[in-house]
Amino acid sequence: MEFSDYKIHIVASNNFKDKLVAYIEELHNVSELIDKKEDAYLILKAKFEKEIERLRAVDRPIPKPGSGKATFTFAANEKIQNLRPFIDEFWQKILGTSFSSSLISNESDLTSWEHYLTGGKNELIEKVKNEYGIDIKKIYDLPIHEVLATIKNAASKKQD
Repeated sequence: MEFSDYKIHIVASNNFKDKLVAYIEELHNVSELIDKKEDAYLILKAKFEKEIERLRAVDRPIPKPGSGKATFTFAANEKIQNLRPFIDEFWQKILGTSFSSSLISNESDLTSWEHYLTGGKNELIEKVKNEYGIDIKKIYDLPIHEVLATIKNAASKKQD
């Protein structure tokens, strides 16, 4: 199955003024807040490829185009939970919200939370640098538990 076989849905966001939500109904991980309809194809294509790779890696079936709403399966999150209470602090200081309001798995990455900051990725990187003294630019796209563990370790060393 190819990305072009799936229909992209675009709707107004209920939570963010002037934002749209673009998604592929059959693949719940293939969704994103966007500014313009024209952004949907490129943004979702990358997420689609990542999701197909993930489904294959965990030996899950790939939903057929037009098969309807995705069934939810939750990825493990023990690596994230092992970072508590640091992750609670990070969420509050950097994203300005509560970690408990977020659905995060071991497979999540920071791009899913860029929209919490007006300046997106660049602002997030800068806030981490200012708060924890570490530049995460080179590791930004790694799974979130790896990025946060690196930040936590750097913060611990800084305190010593």
